[in-house]
Amino acid sequence: MYRINDNKIKHSPRALKFWECCLAVFYENLSSFKNGQTTTEQETVVNINELIEDKDHSSIYLDKAYDYYLRANKYHWSSYEVEDKEEYKKKLFQRKVRPFKGKNKLSFVLKQQISVNDSECISWPTIAIANTKVSESNMVQGLRNTPNLEGKRFDTLYKIFKQTKEEKADILLFPECFVPIELLDRITWYAANEQKLVITGLEHVTIDNVSFNFIVTILPFVKGGIKDAVVVYRLKNHYTHGEKLMIHTNHFKVPKPTQYIYDLFIWKGIYFSPYYCFELADVKHRSIFKGKVDLLIASEYNRDTNYFSNIVESISRDLHVYFAQVNTSQFGDSRITQPSRTEIKDILKLKGGENDTILVGKIDLGKLREFQRQLYISTKDDKSFKPLPPDFKLQDVLKRINNSSVL
Repeated sequence: MYRINDNKIKHSPRALKFWECCLAVFYENLSSFKNGQTTTEQETVVNINELIEDKDHSSIYLDKAYDYYLRANKYHWSSYEVEDKEEYKKKLFQRKVRPFKGKNKLSFVLKQQISVNDSECISWPTIAIANTKVSESNMVQGLRNTPNLEGKRFDTLYKIFKQTKEEKADILLFPECFVPIELLDRITWYAANEQKLVITGLEHVTIDNVSFNFIVTILPFVKGGIKDAVVVYRLKNHYTHGEKLMIHTNHFKVPKPTQYIYDLFIWKGIYFSPYYCFELADVKHRSIFKGKVDLLIASEYNRDTNYFSNIVESISRDLHVYFAQVNTSQFGDSRITQPSRTEIKDILKLKGGENDTILVGKIDLGKLREFQRQLYISTKDDKSFKPLPPDFKLQDVLKRINNSSVL
């Protein structure tokens, strides 16, 4: 079982990064998981709070990571720097949760807003879509906790890192099940050092015969001239039918969360939410952030590109957002889409290819928000975007423009 050594934390020879503390708590929480009540032979009810909260449910793992961060760096900072621990924490991240009522009830949907590095704003971010193949054999190896760690995987990763840096992209997106958890520290190190927002899917992690599928969001920041990052992990809310079959075939079980959780992030003035593909097939879940985000992101391992192509176009127009979708290259339909007429809706779209590479596209947040804040009489001749959907709240648009909380 993975455990943090308090004595080593206290006597760390160097200052620890916050991202290192985030990963340490992630590994600690995972390794301590015990299979709970089994509803069927193939599913296990998982109290998701056990993976993200302390035992008394008073704080989430980011708070625990912050505690490690303070203890490890106590002798590396001047005492006056952290006189007010809560105020100092706000400089790293801020979290809001809605709604409060009904929490811990089965099928309850919890919306979590996390703000990082929100004092600086990017109005025209560049998004890098990784066009790379996710191997089914690698997925099975990861599922069995025998991941493929051959040098070729490292080469692919660093090739994409280099291209993203050369293209000066702000955001780097990887497909679902892209890397084993053993390589997460490499990705996080890159995100922090190069100050790139990175979203990636992890290969399944099997603990006590339960196979977890996590999507990870890495939000970089600079504090006191030191490059660092906040790492947020989220369990997949809806496993696909094929994914369940793969897990059951290997004699493992699918985790069924006691409640659903979705994240809304504010990073450098960009309001976005990451999803896994099958979560978007839930009509209710895909619309919970209507009006509150500029960008929806889908990390996918998806064969049914025709079906999800229709979902992407529907979401982009129904929620009036930019939509970035990244799928494994053999299935394709990776794209950046905007809520515009058919001829110009796709900023980029790609499929196939043997080489691992990236394509980049830009989205104009200022232009989208300005369109959304106006009445139809002002925008009816503007063909940049489709008209707003019904009940689109002006208050949420203004909050995004003013870089304030939307929950």
